[in-house]
Amino acid sequence: MDTALALGQRSGVIRSLLSSGVVVLLLVGCTSAPPDPGVDDSPTFGKATVLADEAFRLLLDDHALVFNATYPDAQITMYYMPEGELTKAMLADSVRCVFAAFRPGGEQLAYFRTRNLSPHIESVATDAIAVLVSPNNPIAKLSTTELRAMLEGALTVWPGTGTPITPLFDTQGSSVPRTLVDSLLTGRVERLTRGASASGIQDLVQRVASDPGAIGFVSFATISDLDDPQCRALRGSVKILPISITETSTAFPPEQGTLKDKSYPLRRSVIMLVTEGKSGLGTGFASFVAGHKGQRIILKQGLAPERVPARDVEIVHD
Repeated sequence: MDTALALGQRSGVIRSLLSSGVVVLLLVGCTSAPPDPGVDDSPTFGKATVLADEAFRLLLDDHALVFNATYPDAQITMYYMPEGELTKAMLADSVRCVFAAFRPGGEQLAYFRTRNLSPHIESVATDAIAVLVSPNNPIAKLSTTELRAMLEGALTVWPGTGTPITPLFDTQGSSVPRTLVDSLLTGRVERLTRGASASGIQDLVQRVASDPGAIGFVSFATISDLDDPQCRALRGSVKILPISITETSTAFPPEQGTLKDKSYPLRRSVIMLVTEGKSGLGTGFASFVAGHKGQRIILKQGLAPERVPARDVEIVHD
């Protein structure tokens, strides 16, 4: 009898709520809109825009492919551009993460402070500037002293041949000449008096391969992956010169080992900048690149990862 009475009282309450419209209000209050991927994102869900120096396209395309496949509810969209454009575009509100060959300066950091952001800045790999010449150029190595003289205009012909030297950079606004200015010319851009821009890595390699007087400067990241047929083709048509610090010291080629042990002198860091004010998808992608899987991808691509992934070896005795 007590159970029947309780059920009857409950039915009466429900009828009363229905007549007053309270249940409708409760149902409406419990129904929420689905999460917006562009706003309600998390480290493994949503949509995010990532900007990067175009020199790191091969490096980051592999990361974005693996990340998006690993987390099907996440969509990372990559945009690549020369450093000159990147420094301006990185200040857009919609950008969550940036990969560049420089650390942000005072102007950029001041802008982030106006948005109450404290960006996370981290090196994830070591890249380099590779120096390319034609296979028909008899030169076997160069020193940073000679490169400095070429860029300043003090050395205008190749020693031993008298062929005019033609320095080439990959694209207009590229990060490559800025890196050379910082590393060889004490940051003084007015000292860079020689050099022309090609229309991309393919054009630069083609021009260097066919001109014994040309010397090309490119990001090593664009040609480092020997598992990539395109990289092998580019490298096969030119010579990559070993570089020494002085004319009498040992010259080293750019490769994974010489980047990691710092024996190749024209090194530079791949800098990751996370600009979102929460733990969103930009943070998730950045953590992936800096983490175990991301560092393994960098290792496979021939660059030097910031943290060399451990390799477990099992020894089996018969």
